[in-house]
Amino acid sequence: MLKSNTYYLIVFGFLCLACAIYESVFYWKGIEPSEPLLSTASMLSLILVVMWVDTDSKSKINKVYRPYDFGFLIFLFWLPYLPYYLWRTRGYSGMVLFLCLVSLFS
Repeated sequence: MLKSNTYYLIVFGFLCLACAIYESVFYWKGIEPSEPLLSTASMLSLILVVMWVDTDSKSKINKVYRPYDFGFLIFLFWLPYLPYYLWRTRGYSGMVLFLCLVSLFS
């Protein structure tokens, strides 16, 4: 059985895969893809990553300080905080995970 925080990463991966297929089919046909749809997918991807960090940090309570507005702060400062969080909780494998997440965003 998968942990609840793993579902966020699975949905994030499927969303990125669906967007990549969508864009490649439209570019293959020579049509510009819908910018509002791609912007919405990017925002959903960011929200999924933030929700994953928030859920994952609850299981790593000894390694991560969680202030009262932790979820909102992650949403605002996700780019500088995400590598720090992954390094702090997972070490070198966290940096590999960060590179994988960044590659999926692009």
